[in-house]
Amino acid sequence: MSATPVTALQEVANVRLMLQQQQHPGAKVPVTVCRQVIDCSIQQTKLISSRDNGPGIDTGDILCEGHLTRAALLPPAAPQSNPWDWLAAEQAWQTPGLRATYQPLAVPPATEPSRPTTVQVPAEGVCWLGDLALLETPGVLPLSPRAVLAAASLLMIGQAYGPGGIGLQVQPELGEAISFALKPNRVLVLEDGDSLNLIAERYGTTVQTLRAVNPDLAQQGPITTAAGDTLNVLAARHGTTVDFLRKLNPSLLRADGHTTAAGDTLKQLAIDYDTTVDWLRLYNPDYDRWPRSDPLPVGVLLDVPAIRPSDALDAGQVLQVPLIRPATLLPAGGWIYLPPLRGVSAADDLWDVDLTPDPPPVTP
Repeated sequence: MSATPVTALQEVANVRLMLQQQQHPGAKVPVTVCRQVIDCSIQQTKLISSRDNGPGIDTGDILCEGHLTRAALLPPAAPQSNPWDWLAAEQAWQTPGLRATYQPLAVPPATEPSRPTTVQVPAEGVCWLGDLALLETPGVLPLSPRAVLAAASLLMIGQAYGPGGIGLQVQPELGEAISFALKPNRVLVLEDGDSLNLIAERYGTTVQTLRAVNPDLAQQGPITTAAGDTLNVLAARHGTTVDFLRKLNPSLLRADGHTTAAGDTLKQLAIDYDTTVDWLRLYNPDYDRWPRSDPLPVGVLLDVPAIRPSDALDAGQVLQVPLIRPATLLPAGGWIYLPPLRGVSAADDLWDVDLTPDPPPVTP
């Protein structure tokens, strides 16, 4: 890439962000097309308290504001790639002071070239706050006691123009204005002996939750069933649930589904087919907000499980399962995300609770 001029802020950058750029921001199943490496100069503006929680920010987060100085693109992380390549001192820097642009490949037959894209807010990533002069090539995690490695959530690009101004205005002459939340204690550097089981126990979470916040740990692949295998056995062996195995393998659903009859409810169907209401809703998204005890419309075709958890599976059947088992040792020296610690309000799901009817009033 051709040499580009140095911006005024480039030499004083003190933070490096690595953000995942999604193919379709906000998609239910995100697909990372590239990683954006961003150096920026920032200042801390606010420590988030329990009263300030909101989209993208949690109690204990640190709000930061500053300006982007330079940016580069890296391909999506691969299982065998260097987990710290984004901390390499030398990167293929693009236009200084602006987010890098990703040019998607044209899909034939294309009548015009694909439009370049860049990372959009909100975007999740990781942040290294420290002296950028300590960075080396190839990338390693510098041994700096004063540096901070944390999760980060990009909240806004651009900043208020000022009283009577025109809303959000980017300042390309100095670098795009940037606002993000630094999230301490949300990134874990893996040590020898770490596994999903040990990490889940240590931090009070579950293997499934760790996989959910780390898509790389949720890789799936085929296995061939052996004599004696059941869905219960496979779920325990691979650290997942029976319903998740059913979701990965449509062959485990009844080919003819279930046609609802008078009086059918989600709660009763879950009992009949040895599953849960939540997973019936996932199989049938048109009914994801249908109260569990309300009668379903008659004559509706629903996807339901075909095989009970304890039934023996046919030997030689090919099924998709999570490849990284709960007891598998994770590569030491890498890093993963930890889930946020959240309080749950009991009122959140009251619409779906079978409440005991109030007793009739007593007549005096």
